[in-house]
Amino acid sequence: MKKILLVALAAILLLAATVWFGGRWYLARSVMAYGGEVPVAGLAAPVKITFDAKGIPQVWAENSADLYFAMGWLHAGERLFQMEAVRRLVYGELSDLLGSVTIGMDQTQRRLGFARRAAAEIGHLDEASLTVLDRYCAGVNAWIEQADLLPPEFVLLGARPRPWKAQDCLAIAYYQTWFAHALMDQDRSYNHLIKTLGSELGALLNFQKNWSPTTVPDEVIEEIFSGGDFPLQMSKASNSWVISPERSQSGAAIHASDPHLDVQRVPAFWYLIGLHAPGEEALGVSAPGMPMIAMGHNGHIAYAFTVAAVDVIDYYHFETDQRDSLKIRTADGWEHLKSREEVIPVKDAPEVRFTVLESSVGPVVDRDSSGVIALHWAGFDRPLTTMIASALSLQKAQNFEQFRRAVTGFGALDVNWTYSDRDGNIGYQLGAPVPIRTIDNTFELLDGDDAANQWQGYWELEKTPMVLNPAAGFVASCNNQVVSENWPAPIPGFYDPYRIVRITELLQGNRKFSAREMGEMQLDMVSILARRWKGLMAEGAERVGETTLAGKLRDWDARMAIDSEEAGLFMLWWAEMARAVFEDDLGEEGWREGRHILEEILSSDWHDIVDDQRSEAVEDHGDIAGRALQRVIERQGRPQLGEISTYMARHPLSQVDILDTWLNLNRGPFPVSGDKASLDANFNTLREKDGQVVFYKVMGPSMRFVLDWAAVDEFTINNNMGQSGNPFSPHYDDQLKLMMNGERWTVPFSRAAVEARAVSVVMLLP
Repeated sequence: MKKILLVALAAILLLAATVWFGGRWYLARSVMAYGGEVPVAGLAAPVKITFDAKGIPQVWAENSADLYFAMGWLHAGERLFQMEAVRRLVYGELSDLLGSVTIGMDQTQRRLGFARRAAAEIGHLDEASLTVLDRYCAGVNAWIEQADLLPPEFVLLGARPRPWKAQDCLAIAYYQTWFAHALMDQDRSYNHLIKTLGSELGALLNFQKNWSPTTVPDEVIEEIFSGGDFPLQMSKASNSWVISPERSQSGAAIHASDPHLDVQRVPAFWYLIGLHAPGEEALGVSAPGMPMIAMGHNGHIAYAFTVAAVDVIDYYHFETDQRDSLKIRTADGWEHLKSREEVIPVKDAPEVRFTVLESSVGPVVDRDSSGVIALHWAGFDRPLTTMIASALSLQKAQNFEQFRRAVTGFGALDVNWTYSDRDGNIGYQLGAPVPIRTIDNTFELLDGDDAANQWQGYWELEKTPMVLNPAAGFVASCNNQVVSENWPAPIPGFYDPYRIVRITELLQGNRKFSAREMGEMQLDMVSILARRWKGLMAEGAERVGETTLAGKLRDWDARMAIDSEEAGLFMLWWAEMARAVFEDDLGEEGWREGRHILEEILSSDWHDIVDDQRSEAVEDHGDIAGRALQRVIERQGRPQLGEISTYMARHPLSQVDILDTWLNLNRGPFPVSGDKASLDANFNTLREKDGQVVFYKVMGPSMRFVLDWAAVDEFTINNNMGQSGNPFSPHYDDQLKLMMNGERWTVPFSRAAVEARAVSVVMLLP
């Protein structure tokens, strides 16, 4: 009997090993080939694709149609599930793939209607743009049809993507213009805080932070608003900066960029690629699902963007008719809401039916006892038909005027654009449309029947902020306020005041910099937030008897380094300050929302908010600071930053633990430096576990590039994870270590230099 049991156990273990390793072997067949000849139907001529050691492709085609076909083929080969997930998100169809957990997301997308509008406008696209989208989708579909095995996610979910079409790309592009602003939008959060804490908060949120520099210097105002001939007649969380040849050791302009996006998801947001065909030359980052280089260079100009954070969304409350809930009171009288029924298929569950309501200002997103809340977004007012043409023309732009014409045609893409060229010019252009408003506070819920709350159109593009070759010799954009209070009209937004301070400190003066030093600045750990408030923390330390610590804090250089005890204490203390200041006003759960406005409160004379209403004593800033610090030390001691600040890259399927173990999906956790106020950006979320507070990095540099126009073939660029979304690919995570260590990867541009670094070649044959 014992022998039989041992044999049975051995058989079970052998079967388990066969399934475990055999399954991995089977799924590994889904990895795209990085070498060889591949016959593909739909090409007019052969296409050569070279890959470097990190799997970064450069495509060499004889015509643009084949070029974009190959781009679609590559995107599908490396990122097909990511593309499918984004497409389903935009269409509001995730629940059909993932089940009931995503119903809320699908309902939101159906209300916003990106896919519906793309379907309505695809027929108005210009022929050249439509051809590019069609050829790109043909490449995507060609890869799907010829693949031996689809990526592991499709196999495990039992799904297969429907064929791609141009409308899908247009819908995704439309969604991405919304996504850029949604990253920064705080309207509804601010409105809740204003209602809870009082109207004084509205004035604080609109206050111009004069201690934080702007992107456009005041001297540009006269040039734009003088009434004379404008020099360029035309219709008009991230870091990017450019220095002029006069400030460069090489004697050429140098351009640096590191856009901040969600970095906790696998795969990486960006796919690095070079495109080469007659009349088409570009190298940089692309977003799978769209046939364009979002940031990079074309040998003549370089361009990059940061989120502008201009407020291009307002929320309106409309009273409904008590006798007819579909009638709302507007400034022009009663209006009948449009309605449509949406049906959401749900995997392994009944379909969900719901009604979408639409007002003249935009979709209804909420309802209360007296009416409805509708959203007005600038993207609803902008044509989709110019978006693709603008993106493609940007890739071909040869000078600043062509650049400006392109970047101001991206609909409501709420971004700042930085510019440099091989002739030594540097510049900036606000790409976001700027609504004309007659109200001061744009963060509150607005009365829909008050005509004064309605937008009066948009600023003429010739009057929007721009700068070309500023006297300072540099241009910098870090999600900061674009213009000062001296600008003729306010441009409200959700601006970040910190990182622009640090980069301005580093760049101002007459010193000349190298490309290497530009890269080092991207890794700078000095936190302007910590530098501004470590004095208050030190005062609090003294009040609770921590005099030695107070001295250390005052001497601290405010660097958020992994091995810094002061940095670890500061991050914990700042979070605890939000609890100490707001818990009595917002409650045990609501105090977290106060983190967004903590600095505004501490910088003001609003002592009632700082004072703890639950105690008889009247506390000032120092009292609260000491109490918060004491709680931190009692709870967690004096940890180094790396002990409480970590980063982990997570694949969506890793929520099922056995899949993470089987497929080795996640990476990390790793200790991480920086905070939201350092150039080495670390935007985190706070979690409490077993009485301990920890911080998980959720947003940060999604890629980094540095271009010195004196050495174009020494262009450095890398993303935060790897080129492939397939966990069996050697390029799934082979850029992660580079990014974590601040190392650089060189991606040349000239054919000779590219082929010299190539490690493999794929030939697509018609």
